[in-house]
Amino acid sequence: MIISRQVAKGRIAHSVRPSFFGAWGLVLADAVILAALFALLWSPFRTLTTDWPSWGTAAALFAVGFIPIQGVLITSALWAAKSRWIEEADQRSE
Repeated sequence: MIISRQVAKGRIAHSVRPSFFGAWGLVLADAVILAALFALLWSPFRTLTTDWPSWGTAAALFAVGFIPIQGVLITSALWAAKSRWIEEADQRSE
């Protein structure tokens, strides 16, 4: 999210409209980084929750995994869409 947001803010400031893959590739990169981070933290998480009931493990996984990952990906997607946005005044001049 930090990388995609900073790149998108820079593009917006310089009035550069990236290609589809230029904007959404950063979101994909964020998703890959999050998947790698999740894979690295999976074993310690399972070790920590071995004695927990299954509903507790599911609730913890939801709270510390799903919600933050979705927050990051949604924010990245918003910045990707914002960087590709064409103002209505720009469309009329073309």
